[in-house]
Amino acid sequence: MKLNELGTHSERGAVQDPRYYDEAPVIQGDVSLHARYFTYKTEAGLVAGDNFSVMFTIDQPRKEVWPYFRDFNLWQSFYYSGVVGDLEGKPLRLSTSPNEPGPCQYIVRKVIPEHLIVLDQPVPEPGYQGLRWWLGGVSAGFHVFMLSENTGKTIVTVLMNHASVMERASQRQEMTDEEATRPWRELVLDGMSTWRDDFIPRLRRVVKEGKR
Repeated sequence: MKLNELGTHSERGAVQDPRYYDEAPVIQGDVSLHARYFTYKTEAGLVAGDNFSVMFTIDQPRKEVWPYFRDFNLWQSFYYSGVVGDLEGKPLRLSTSPNEPGPCQYIVRKVIPEHLIVLDQPVPEPGYQGLRWWLGGVSAGFHVFMLSENTGKTIVTVLMNHASVMERASQRQEMTDEEATRPWRELVLDGMSTWRDDFIPRLRRVVKEGKR
């Protein structure tokens, strides 16, 4: 990634005006994966993160997709502490193995049946052990999962936002934007493959087979 080609501002941005760096999109048939990395400065330090969007189509009506879409455990290779579509206003835990102990990382902010799921990742509690390079300090993310229908088919649209302080204000402030966004790029590239090769085909399959 060459920052002089992708940066949109001459100076480091603010929370409402971040510097953006675009990843090359992945587009295969009706599957579209896009990502933008960003940096901005706050009193806590240099923040970096990503906005990762996913769009694809399922050849069934929305009312037939929703019962499976609402339960991420049916089509994602992670483990959630409950059926996300049933947990509006409640905490949610994501783990890599069933019944793994630890704090909940998400709040299910809004569920509109057959239409929308919104997840919020609050600022991590002090001492929370995230990724080794993850310093917290800001909201860890905000995620929107949406279904729309067109001529009997369902258009799935997902926007996932993630962020963390990457260099504290008390440090020497030597980190470049490229260094701050590099770990996010590694996560996004892995996530693109996971969505394209695993999540999307699995969701299509469980909807088509009608098995839960």
